[in-house]
Amino acid sequence: MKIQNSIVLFCALISFSVQSQNANPVVTIRPNEIISNEFIGNGIEFSAYPHADTDDSEWGKLMTDEKWQLVFDRVSFIKPKIARVMDQANWRYLKGFDASGNPIVDFESDQMKALYKLLNYCEKNKITVILGEWGQPYKVHDTYLNLQNSFTGANDQKWIDLIIKNLNHLLKVKKYSCIKYYNLVNEPNGDWATTDGDFQQWREGIEMLHKSIAKAGLDKYISIIGPDATSFNNPRSKYKGLDWVKQTALQIPDLVSAYDVHDYPSKESIRSGEFQKIFGDLVRFTDSVHRKPFILGELGLKGEPSSKEHLDDKFTSADSQLSIYDYDYGVDMADALIQSMNSGFDAVIAWDLDDAMHTKDDKGDKYKLKRWGMFNSLGKELTDSKADEDLRPWFYTWSIMTRNFTSDMKIVKFNNLNIEKVRATAGVTKSGDFTIAIANNSDKEASFTIDTKNLKLKPEVIKYLYSENKRPVDAKGFPVPSEKFKLKTDGIQVSIPAKSVILYTSYQQ
Repeated sequence: MKIQNSIVLFCALISFSVQSQNANPVVTIRPNEIISNEFIGNGIEFSAYPHADTDDSEWGKLMTDEKWQLVFDRVSFIKPKIARVMDQANWRYLKGFDASGNPIVDFESDQMKALYKLLNYCEKNKITVILGEWGQPYKVHDTYLNLQNSFTGANDQKWIDLIIKNLNHLLKVKKYSCIKYYNLVNEPNGDWATTDGDFQQWREGIEMLHKSIAKAGLDKYISIIGPDATSFNNPRSKYKGLDWVKQTALQIPDLVSAYDVHDYPSKESIRSGEFQKIFGDLVRFTDSVHRKPFILGELGLKGEPSSKEHLDDKFTSADSQLSIYDYDYGVDMADALIQSMNSGFDAVIAWDLDDAMHTKDDKGDKYKLKRWGMFNSLGKELTDSKADEDLRPWFYTWSIMTRNFTSDMKIVKFNNLNIEKVRATAGVTKSGDFTIAIANNSDKEASFTIDTKNLKLKPEVIKYLYSENKRPVDAKGFPVPSEKFKLKTDGIQVSIPAKSVILYTSYQQ
């Protein structure tokens, strides 16, 4: 009798276990648990094609009106809320020095007109712009182009005064209201930067720039963002990479209006979720010291390239990520973006938009393209491959997540989503609009229910699906919804294939 009862009990336990495994977990969105209350939105690195913008550039004027329109059409689909526009004084407006050593500037040069074309687009489309210079003029990546003794570093008042002249022209004369932040020196902690990891030099430059902006009456138009550091550790720097952010918050919080950092995590750190933990801790630290917007100013994935067909491509520099051609990169970048938003970043900027924007060390060698883009707008002209102008897979996920997470949203918490390598983020507005993005970076399908009963959401829902077997597009290659449905009282039933991305939104675009 005891044996029979034991068998019955054992069978019952097995049955319960199987039912528990098959039952869909229920996850909830907590609108009162806000991750980002200052959400700006996501965007792109956007450069004015320094090697192809004018007749005098290294490649000549390959960026014709037709090419610009191709780029603008694609950017218009992405609908970036923010763009990082980095440049170099000697690429645009600095034309040399007079006999007294004073800079000669030309704000109506052909190079400046190319920049105006880009800024006009941002102004018209209400895209917040981070403007800045890669580093000290005439010095790029420790390679002196000419006039190497013209400036002494980021803390040279002569360079700061030159920056102020440019800002005064752009903000007061051209009246670009889209330019909100100024970035002094790209990745100043790196050994490739013109500051070579000298925090004191960079800090003195920030102090000079802050004072000069106020003196020129430009502080009502623009403010400073920093430190723009990477997680790379330069042995010559006093501080480790991410410690630059902490020291900015501790030492000069009143001089910057927003923090920013760059990162190129490994695929494994994204797939494991380690990335979110590292940056969640960093954002929480800065919030505890002096809360202000925190922007991930460059995001891309480092790792072994997997596109065999492009490994021997003679146009590709060592500074490239050939996985941009692969389907999986679209999943990984969506996962990285979800983790970034869940970490508390108020904006995330993809590196980068277009292969045609930059070359290794920006010397204009077409055989050393920086292949990180969503496409190569000059594929035919530079590589004799029209197909290289096609949209790459990760355009799909980055665009749907950028256009549908809007600046009027609060990014809020998902609770109880405990499925390995499945991550989600949500944005909601006061009016009931919402966007939910889910990435499944595992090797098996995942199913769960999103409980929406505690949310006042608009009932019409659009679903986008990015999967290996199904990712519908229109004639231009732009993503289109895979489904439209009405929100039910029992929430949203999610069934997401392995290695795929789903986005739900109420925005009828």
